[in-house]
Amino acid sequence: MIDHGFAFNGPHWDFPESPLQGLYARRVVYDSVRSLEDFQPWLDQVVSFPEEVIDRAWKRIPRDWIDGEEEALEKLLERLYERRKRVPELISACRGARTNPFPNWSRM
Repeated sequence: MIDHGFAFNGPHWDFPESPLQGLYARRVVYDSVRSLEDFQPWLDQVVSFPEEVIDRAWKRIPRDWIDGEEEALEKLLERLYERRKRVPELISACRGARTNPFPNWSRM
């Protein structure tokens, strides 16, 4: 689930409300996905991600990397923490997109 340099929509530091945002461009990697269960145990780890880990990461960022952008980064990290619980919903929403990345997901 790494987006190769656009984890936060590139220089925009945000999360566009698009279920397809951040998916890997070579959709063949999703061919084996048949259900939300195929994202386990990764999905459970994301949903229950502890806030302390984000705090520790924040403290390790060199100050000169974020000079003048501290407030923007703080807001981004808050949204990231809040959004983690929506990840299952966002993954499922991809199926209804114009270009469904999960063609083999069963229709229960």
